[in-house]
Amino acid sequence: MATFYNQATLSYNNTVTNSNVVSGELLEVLSATKTAVRAEYRPDDRITYLISIVNTGTLPYTDLTVTDNLGAYESGATTLYPLTYVEDSLRYFSNGVLQATPVAQAGPPLTVSGITVPANGNALIIYEAAVNQFAPFGVDATIVNEATVSGGGLSTPITVTATIETEDIAVLSISKAICPA
Repeated sequence: MATFYNQATLSYNNTVTNSNVVSGELLEVLSATKTAVRAEYRPDDRITYLISIVNTGTLPYTDLTVTDNLGAYESGATTLYPLTYVEDSLRYFSNGVLQATPVAQAGPPLTVSGITVPANGNALIIYEAAVNQFAPFGVDATIVNEATVSGGGLSTPITVTATIETEDIAVLSISKAICPA
């Protein structure tokens, strides 16, 4: 990885003094963000998620795996998943160019493997998740969706989250009928 050095020079009244030299090493050059296209959800919605992975290094990262917990939360001794991956919605871009769809296992959790982020480049993973019956629908309820980027030589996984809130509106259904009498 890249190593850098730093030294300060102090001058005062024609006297110059140099500090000690310190060095540092950039260990990770990969960063990630996760975004939900919409900030709010309601029953039966589909939410589009984007995971952006940026590589500022001079070498590519290959064979990365992205694992999305689909908003998992504990309810007693059970893990519930308020989101369901929408089959065939996954798109994968490298430096803005659409790539072949990587291997995706719907889970839960959703696992996408075989991601490559080129040197000084980026990868973008876009997919949809459907809000299901396990989503909290109370006033001010939220779904915290977490994804982890791992593998490909990373020393520690990168974890990113996106939080969406319930759309605080009444969901009504009205029916009208006529009786011949």
